[in-house]
Amino acid sequence: MTELRPRPALADAVERACAELDFSGTRALRVLLHAGVSALWPAITAAPERQVRIYEATIAALRRRWDGQDECAVEQSAVALFQNQEAEVTAFLRLCAERSGTEWIEPVEAIAAYAVAVVQGTVLRWLADCDDETTVVVLDDLVSSLSTKAVDK
Repeated sequence: MTELRPRPALADAVERACAELDFSGTRALRVLLHAGVSALWPAITAAPERQVRIYEATIAALRRRWDGQDECAVEQSAVALFQNQEAEVTAFLRLCAERSGTEWIEPVEAIAAYAVAVVQGTVLRWLADCDDETTVVVLDDLVSSLSTKAVDK
């Protein structure tokens, strides 16, 4: 199996930002992370109805799974959705670390799971309130948090 690459828009944003950097390390990592997140957000906000449908499908699957159940068990379609998102984010995080000359100090898959959880919550909130200003603050905080999970090589 070949390694997953980040979405082209994210990879392109990272490569463009990297080409303009004259420094490396965690400072560069923050710039690259910000470039990728900044490229991702317009794609999300351009298709809010798609985002709502994804949430609806996930909730419907979870509702069926938990209907009358008290014991925790995996719901495969929801798990697959999150695993795919986490794999894409993992590839993005690896690209950013490689281009910035940093390395993650925690398992990159766990960092990706955290990032997906934050972005999922942010998208859901934005769908409810369309508050772009708060969204920018949250995503900037995400970038700051992620950059603390890496060190210079």
